[in-house]
Amino acid sequence: MCLHEIVGDYWTGCGVGDIDVLGIDLQHFHGRYFTGIISDCGSPRCKTSASHMHKTAPNCGCASIVTEDRRVQNLYRTSHPDCAQQPR
Repeated sequence: MCLHEIVGDYWTGCGVGDIDVLGIDLQHFHGRYFTGIISDCGSPRCKTSASHMHKTAPNCGCASIVTEDRRVQNLYRTSHPDCAQQPR
């Protein structure tokens, strides 16, 4: 799977160090935009790779999984606006 660089913000105020009932860490990354920088995996079965075997097929069944290479631009020690609206 190729790595796609994404820039975003890391929020630690949504329950610092807390784990919710589903086991999800409440400190989290909110991606804002993809930079377009891709680290090619070279796999012929990866749809985003330059080595993809079905380059011209419109109905290719290969997986189109985007793996994020996260870059933190801002670190916030407050709750994300979406998280602040949810009851705890």
